[in-house]
Amino acid sequence: MVKLMHILTDTGLGGAGVWLLNFLSAYDREKYNVSVALPENSVLAERVRKLSVTVFEVPFIADSSYSKKGTKEFIRLFHREKPDLVHCHASLSARIAAKRCGIPVVNTRHCLEKPLNFPKRELYGLLNNALSDIVIGVSEKTCENLAECGTKKSKIRLVYNGVRPVRRITDDEKASLRARYGVPPENTVVGLVARLEPVKNPFLFLEGAKIILAYKQDVTFLIVGGGSLEGELHRSAKEMGISENIVFAGQLDDISGALGIMDIITLTSEKEALSISLIEGMSIGLPAVSTDSGGPNEVIEDGVTGKITENGNAEAFADAVVYYLSSPTARLRDGKAGEKRAREKFGLDTMVSELDKIYAEILKKGK
Repeated sequence: MVKLMHILTDTGLGGAGVWLLNFLSAYDREKYNVSVALPENSVLAERVRKLSVTVFEVPFIADSSYSKKGTKEFIRLFHREKPDLVHCHASLSARIAAKRCGIPVVNTRHCLEKPLNFPKRELYGLLNNALSDIVIGVSEKTCENLAECGTKKSKIRLVYNGVRPVRRITDDEKASLRARYGVPPENTVVGLVARLEPVKNPFLFLEGAKIILAYKQDVTFLIVGGGSLEGELHRSAKEMGISENIVFAGQLDDISGALGIMDIITLTSEKEALSISLIEGMSIGLPAVSTDSGGPNEVIEDGVTGKITENGNAEAFADAVVYYLSSPTARLRDGKAGEKRAREKFGLDTMVSELDKIYAEILKKGK
């Protein structure tokens, strides 16, 4: 069996963490002996263990791509566990350690970086090219971004995030959850699933909600996720006079219930590599509305499965949402098209198959 170790340094749950959990639920256990290295006190640790995957909790790496002490810890771990292949999710410390130990490295980029100028571009490219055998971008936009930042095109591979279709909740569950969140029976639900951090621009969601509520009051706006902006968002909703129509669900271990009571899934990011939450919403037939922030343009077929709106434009965002609020027929039509697109383009089996080809390519070179 191939000993494969995934490395993730996030202590919270973001897109990379969801990606990892999806992969761990679907990889070939007869072919790969997979383990995961995480920082101490990561929220992912228990979830990974529940999937019967070994977890190594590594000190000095929490929410940090590089630390000298972290690199030393990874060298100790690799010497002890002797993985055949390391798959990093941005960790520079792990990539340095793996190369020092003669272990091939796959690195996945889950975000979009600001284009770099000389000499930072050359330095970034040098590091990425030297420390990674293959670099995966989760969207065409991410692959373009990697090349712009100096990564050799010969090293870049496109592998879309694969998402398992979300469980559809029953009518009884839906009624119970709507009651729990205080959603009136007549209200339509517009959702946002995202880390509440500046790059996700959740304030645009509130601005759009205020515009919409000036014309249509029977709407509830459901925000799923936690982060540094949560308190400020609560205050802003009150100051804007819309708090009665805003529900903060917080960070959820299972988002199937929250998605199940939504009628429209949205995203308001300034920059987005792809967006797993949009795909998950589309997988159960929700039409999607997103800002023009990068990867979502590859998820949503504009005018067919949802709408792409001008980045940072609350009026345009509100107009797109109102289109679906005003037309149940359009919601159903575009939702069905989105479900088909999510299944065909972003299937989990497809992602796992593409990764298997990449792992085989690297291991073959090492023989």
